[in-house]
Amino acid sequence: MKHNNIILLGGSGFVGQHLAIELAQRGYKVTLPCRRPHRLNHLKVLSNISIIQTNIMDQAELTAACKGHDVVFNLVGILNESKKSSFRKIHIDFINSIVQASQANSITRLLHVSALGANQASGSSLYLRSKGEGENLLHTFGQNKLRVTSFQPSVIFGSDDSFINRFSTILKLCVGFFPLACPYSRFSPVYIGDAVAVMADKIDDTNSFSKRYPLCGPETLTLKQIVELINKSLHKNCKIIGLPDSIAKFQAVILQNLPGKIFSMDNYRSLQTPSTCKSDIAPCKTSLTSYLEGLSQLYSRRADYDEYRKQLNR
Repeated sequence: MKHNNIILLGGSGFVGQHLAIELAQRGYKVTLPCRRPHRLNHLKVLSNISIIQTNIMDQAELTAACKGHDVVFNLVGILNESKKSSFRKIHIDFINSIVQASQANSITRLLHVSALGANQASGSSLYLRSKGEGENLLHTFGQNKLRVTSFQPSVIFGSDDSFINRFSTILKLCVGFFPLACPYSRFSPVYIGDAVAVMADKIDDTNSFSKRYPLCGPETLTLKQIVELINKSLHKNCKIIGLPDSIAKFQAVILQNLPGKIFSMDNYRSLQTPSTCKSDIAPCKTSLTSYLEGLSQLYSRRADYDEYRKQLNR
C-alpha cells in the first residue's frame, strides 16, 4: 500500500523539519501541527507541506489534526524534565494519546523516533527508561492493527542541530581551557540527511513493520574527541580538559538548577550508556569528522574572502 498523507508530531524540531522537507521532496503530503506556525514559515515554500496551529497535547485537538492522514510519524521527545513536561507525560502517556487518535481516524501506519540505548528495564537514566517504555508500549499496540516501526538514533548532527551548535557556542567563548564532563562517553553520530532518508525509506516498506532500527554513523568517537573536532573546525586553541567523575556529578547538580538546564544528573546518567551500534548494523555513510573538516575549510575560505574584500576596498 502506498501512503500519501503524513502527519509529523513534533515536526517543528530539528529532525522534524528536515524530515518534512525529505518527505515533501519525495512527493508525500506532509502536515506539521504546532503551537506557533509562524516559526515554520520557511517551510511553506514547499507546496505539499501544510502547517496548522494545534496543541497536540490536547487529545481532542490531536485527534482532529490526524483526520485525513494515513501515516502518523512521532518525533516528540524531551531531554530534560520541566514543571510542565515530565518524561512520563511526553514519552509514555503521549503514546496512548497517539494510539487513540490513530484508532479514531482508522490510521494503521505509525513510525516513531526513540533513542539509542532506550531500555525500559535497564536504562541508565529516567530519560532512557521512559523512552524504552514508550517504545515498548507502541510496539505492543502494534501487535493489533497498528503497523509500527521505530528508530533508535545515536546523536544526530547537522548545520542547525542543538549538539554541535551548543558546543560551538561555548567554545567560541572559551578562553584557555574547557572543562568537559563525561569525556569518555561514546557516540556514533549520525548525519541528519542520512537519518531522515532511512526514516522516509521505511514508510512504505512492509518488511519494516514491527522492526526497530538503530541509526549510527560510520565512526565511534568519545565526547572529548567530538568536542576537539568542533574546536578544530572553529580554529580555536581551547584545551579540552576531561573532568573526573566526581566533579562531573557536582557540575551536573549545579547546572541542572540553572535556567536552561545545560546539564543535569539525568543527562549525566544517560552518558554512562554508550550511544553506539553493534558491529553488524549497517551504518549511515556520513562521518562527523569529514563533516566538521568541511566546515573548517569553509571557515578558512571565509577568512580569505574577508581579507580579499579589505584589499579591494583600500
